[in-house]
Amino acid sequence: MQNLPMTIKMMYDGRSKEAPYVAYNPELDVSSCGKTEEKARKNLHEAVEIVLEEAEKKGKLNQLLEEAGFEKEKKNWKSPRIIFEPFRFPAVN
Repeated sequence: MQNLPMTIKMMYDGRSKEAPYVAYNPELDVSSCGKTEEKARKNLHEAVEIVLEEAEKKGKLNQLLEEAGFEKEKKNWKSPRIIFEPFRFPAVN
């Protein structure tokens, strides 16, 4: 087992009363939701775990991680670089 940082993009959708918080992991394209931000993050961790376990059962875990941008160095995986930079776009009215 190896710990890797996981990117989580949090969004709030006020249209949903039951689960307005959405947590999204872009590397694996997995999302989940919850009534609170904490619950959405917990649910995302569970969803990612399920995706990884299923890929491992099918013998596709290495392929999934490589397609998600992870690189294997010896026996460990290195997460993809994540860069945040400003982007200026015209105001939307």
